[in-house]
Amino acid sequence: MLLSKPALAVALLTAAAKTVVSFVPSHQPPATATSTLRAVPKGWKGGFRDANPDYSYQVVQPDLSDLPIMGNLENIDKITRMQRIFWPQFSWQAIPGDESSRLYEMFASDISRIGYDDDGRIWSIVCPQRGRFIPGVGTVFLEVTVTGVRGWVDEPTNSAYADIGVIGIIWIEADENPVVKFIADAFDEVLFPFSKENAVKVRGHTVGKPYEEYWPMTNGTDPLFFHPQFAQHWDEAFSVYNLQVEIGDQILTGVKMVDDFNAMIIELFNSASGNILMKGQKVAWNVWANEPELVDTEEWTEHAKKWKDSIKVEHTYLTGEPPAHPQYFDGREFKPELDLEDTLNLVKEYVEENRAEIEKKVHRKGEAEAAIKFITEFLFEKKKKAIEKRVSDIVSDRIAYRKAQIAGFFKKFDH
Repeated sequence: MLLSKPALAVALLTAAAKTVVSFVPSHQPPATATSTLRAVPKGWKGGFRDANPDYSYQVVQPDLSDLPIMGNLENIDKITRMQRIFWPQFSWQAIPGDESSRLYEMFASDISRIGYDDDGRIWSIVCPQRGRFIPGVGTVFLEVTVTGVRGWVDEPTNSAYADIGVIGIIWIEADENPVVKFIADAFDEVLFPFSKENAVKVRGHTVGKPYEEYWPMTNGTDPLFFHPQFAQHWDEAFSVYNLQVEIGDQILTGVKMVDDFNAMIIELFNSASGNILMKGQKVAWNVWANEPELVDTEEWTEHAKKWKDSIKVEHTYLTGEPPAHPQYFDGREFKPELDLEDTLNLVKEYVEENRAEIEKKVHRKGEAEAAIKFITEFLFEKKKKAIEKRVSDIVSDRIAYRKAQIAGFFKKFDH
């Protein structure tokens, strides 16, 4: 039986009232829960939170403005303790402004972590990632990249506070798609997002305040929306913190053919994910942290470098395989209305609009002509025989290997 919108709103608010946690109180797992937590290691001193009365939750919101914002890799030698983020739970509205369209998704586990010293001062927050398959493109990775942080952790009260800034970046795993690999090789001097270094970048800012690039990470789960049971981890986590960011503008490179390509990838990624990087979107992150651990500086440095250069690194999920799509509050999967033809239409439009610049920039002219003709005239021929014939007609012997790869790739789309 379907509920009316008013009835649904009442049901959601009632459920939210039972599950939402305020910003300030610390959390202890309920007595009936089966906790998997281990003993907290020795060495904790604390005190940084209390170094200034303005830092604590005794005020409306802690004020850390006298502290400098730190980069994630600037003070690794000062990090002695950490909390791994095994459950990075994200949430946003697929249709901004429509709460019934809210989606929930856990990003890859054990990438993100909070690093701090024995006094409790935060020096680094490593950022989470998530892969998304886009028909005709392959796997596109999203990372919430932390641009700067300052804050504190207090282990005895399972609490924390931080000011944090992030940008969203996305890049394509080119090697798994022969069509994309063909483009990447042909344009090897053009900064397309076929590596994390050249990723598409989208600004983030305080909700409603595009002039503020840092915003608070506070105690508890986000109090502004309902959290279904599958997105809660009270019996597993040591603590939980939350933050919310508003998505801003695409960061431009100044090269039109690259900026147009990046805009196309953002559009495709939004179609596949439910508009997580749409301008004006409000993305919430519940940071469910594991118990404190001591830090091995060499291990932390290697971990940070691994995920800083994370192209081709296999992502892990607590459930084994990553979920195919985000979920609604009732567990239903989000089904993107994106198929191969939608992707090809956008690619074709992009190539047609930027054809002159593409021909100037391509590394090997003969391959440029073949690639452009293939994309603009024959890419919609999905049947294997048609693909093989068209590729044979227009692609030179010099790239015959590419022909076989492309034909094999499109075989999966036969009908």
